[in-house]
Amino acid sequence: MFIRRVRKKDHQTGTTYFYHQLVESYRTPKGPRQRTLLNLGKLDLEPKQLKGLANRIEEILTGQRP
Repeated sequence: MFIRRVRKKDHQTGTTYFYHQLVESYRTPKGPRQRTLLNLGKLDLEPKQLKGLANRIEEILTGQRP
């Protein structure tokens, strides 16, 4: 799992917005795919902290203890 930063642009105002998604990679017979698990909205975190957040969310989802 990883956190993807997504850019959206409002074409009427020209304003660009960024938000984050928790994404899971998986393989299919046609090749690798990605699935959005959770929309996280806007996060004010350093890029280094995003991997730790993704790992912690995965621990919670699988029932592991920190």
